[in-house]
Amino acid sequence: MKRIMLPVMALVFLSTVSAKLPAAKELSDTFVSVVEKVNAAVVTITSEKVFTQDDSNFRHPFDEYFGDNYFPYQYRDPNREYRSQILGSGVIVDAVNGYILTNNHVVEEADEITILLIDEREYKADVIGRDPQSDLAVLKIDADDLVAAELGDSDELNVGEWVLAIGSPFSEELSHTVTAGIVSAKGRSLGATPYDDFIQTDTPINPGNSGGPLINTQGEVVGINTAVLQMGQGLGFSLPVDLAKKLIPELKAHGKVTRSWLGVSVQDITLADKESLHLSVDQGSLVREVVVDSPAYKAGLKQNDVIVEFGGHAINNSRTLPKEVVYTPYGEEVSLKLVRGGKTMTIGVTLQPFPEHMMS
Repeated sequence: MKRIMLPVMALVFLSTVSAKLPAAKELSDTFVSVVEKVNAAVVTITSEKVFTQDDSNFRHPFDEYFGDNYFPYQYRDPNREYRSQILGSGVIVDAVNGYILTNNHVVEEADEITILLIDEREYKADVIGRDPQSDLAVLKIDADDLVAAELGDSDELNVGEWVLAIGSPFSEELSHTVTAGIVSAKGRSLGATPYDDFIQTDTPINPGNSGGPLINTQGEVVGINTAVLQMGQGLGFSLPVDLAKKLIPELKAHGKVTRSWLGVSVQDITLADKESLHLSVDQGSLVREVVVDSPAYKAGLKQNDVIVEFGGHAINNSRTLPKEVVYTPYGEEVSLKLVRGGKTMTIGVTLQPFPEHMMS
């Protein structure tokens, strides 16, 4: 038998490929087991809104293509109903009671909501609670033999960690589409609210994925897929599931979220602030204004105080404080550590519900 001698470099290459194959197979098997565990808990959501000619925000369906008022009024029936649909995704979080978690923008102002399960059963859903600021909503269906997903811990996610998304991009025909990627960053703000705290991922997310789950390799939901940047490839954003876990009980019980209020406006510490105010710290929330008769005012906070800790959690910048405050139950005293005139002190503050007249 003739022996074939392979070059040394070829032998090294073959050895490297061979070593990588088991790792690739192991990762593939992990993805398969995750999908098998979670897929049945993912649902497709179709929200339908009914318009008539008399609605103030009505636009004829052809206006988008031919321009507003292209069709003369006599061809517009004021009594005719026109229907618009929004496609989204959701995840079952309570199989016994039929609760589904999704995005608020998927179901907001909907007249009718239809849930499609993986086994092609369809149900009409009721909106139990909505929170526009966090863009979360809880729905309910009356169905048997449901499968619920397990909610994980988004705080434990690491940048670079593998994650999967399941949803219905673009159409019902593409329901339960699975995509994979990594966590690109955490704590992202898109400027929508002062409380933005998104998980950024390069996992492909498209229209119709909104409200669907972002899943770790243990098969746990760690985020709710919410947004993509227009013209931005590989830039998807998910709401941390830890936030959802805080809000779900209140959405179930009251149908809305009542946030807590401290009553200060804050900013990051700049080099100019540190020099002009003779600050002894580099990080924290610098108090610029204290609202009269607010919880902060009653607790004795003053302008130019630097808040460095709230309820035992470090406050490193001005974005951290609002997120800590709004999701802390009001009515209870919370310890607040601050630096004033170079001295560190701790005071107690009792938060109040956020005044409705101040909400935009």
